[in-house]
Amino acid sequence: MKALLSLLSLFALSLIATGLIGLLTLTLANAAPTLEIRVLVVIGAVLGGYVLMQPLLNRVARRLG
Repeated sequence: MKALLSLLSLFALSLIATGLIGLLTLTLANAAPTLEIRVLVVIGAVLGGYVLMQPLLNRVARRLG
């Protein structure tokens, strides 16, 4: 039962992290003036969000596991 609860907690945190990355991407892409800059902004926001969230998710996963 504890393993299932840990898995659900990690899944919820992953969904929150994905939502934050999506919000960051949407906000930055809407502010970009041209299509080329929007493409670069989306790539940068996704990679940046991944770099910011991955250590946090790894730490939580280690603690829950």
